[in-house]
Amino acid sequence: MGKCKVGIIGTGFGAKVHAPMFNFHEGFEVVAISSVARGNVEEVKQISGVENVYTNWRLMLEQEQLDLLVVASAVHLHKEMVVAAFEKGIHVLCEKPMALDIDESFDMMIAKNNAGKFGLINHEFRFVPARLKVKEVMDSRNLGEILHIRYECSFANYSSLQSKSRGWLGQTETGGGMLGAIGSHMIDTLHWWTDSRFAEVFANLPIHVPTYKDKNGNIEQYTSDDAFQVIGTLDNGATITMELVTAANQTKDTYRLEIYGSNGTLVMLNDNQVYYSSENSPLVEIELLSDLTAPSDMPAIAARYYNGFQRMLDALHHTLSTGTKHPNLSDFEDGLDTQKVLDTIRLSAKEGRKYKVN
Repeated sequence: MGKCKVGIIGTGFGAKVHAPMFNFHEGFEVVAISSVARGNVEEVKQISGVENVYTNWRLMLEQEQLDLLVVASAVHLHKEMVVAAFEKGIHVLCEKPMALDIDESFDMMIAKNNAGKFGLINHEFRFVPARLKVKEVMDSRNLGEILHIRYECSFANYSSLQSKSRGWLGQTETGGGMLGAIGSHMIDTLHWWTDSRFAEVFANLPIHVPTYKDKNGNIEQYTSDDAFQVIGTLDNGATITMELVTAANQTKDTYRLEIYGSNGTLVMLNDNQVYYSSENSPLVEIELLSDLTAPSDMPAIAARYYNGFQRMLDALHHTLSTGTKHPNLSDFEDGLDTQKVLDTIRLSAKEGRKYKVN
């Protein structure tokens, strides 16, 4: 196929990251972008670099001949937009998490299957060289039986949580919360790395900063988590601890992954270093694929994602061109498995007890 014609819904992350990333890739052309609610069209043009801006996403689907729709809206809007795209016979790349809950995810799966189109989830972090190396080592089985995995993430965002509104990310009813924003990435990669799935979880979903006060004294009450702690077990028997904290003033390791097997240990730090130890030998750093350098004229916010996103777009273009999904792409089946875990974590945190993931 020639250039894949792309439409984007969402003028936040969609305009700032998706639009330039797709347009800087030789296999794609962003032909239109739409806001969800009426926005400043000229501002969207400037941010996204796309001249054809809609304020009604349904009108965009009706008037544009698209090969792929990118859904980069708030989570509670995903289902409606995804189903509408499949009804038009368009492939879909949906931002994570897939949906509000498992029922919506099933409806999206049914629409995909009826359309016979690709439904993919934007887990671009799978394609970061460090995570690709973890996958390579895990697939080699050199670690032996996986006994325990510790996966931790921390962001020094305490001052930001107090000084900036979280918007829809702060509200449960719109699909907000860091479990969905970051936990979905972590769950997806754990499933992908291990070729296994969460079998049971026991979880806590705190809100360390529950309110935000603007300069006029208006108070915004948050209902969605800004951190999580999860203890779990995979269906291969490995135990898991997974956690995130965002209410930190300072932090050293943004991401830290430790995988303990019967024959060795694997450690990943900050998504850019991987260390391996066979049995009781010292940890040795493993060489990774070279980082990709973003074009000098790419907007800075998009360039931050280039290393993984560009590789993901290569895999996406190959998938759409050949009709065969690239093995490292996350699809709706993966999204459904992740959604089951997200729903079960929320239930566990609410009820205060361990639950099996069904």
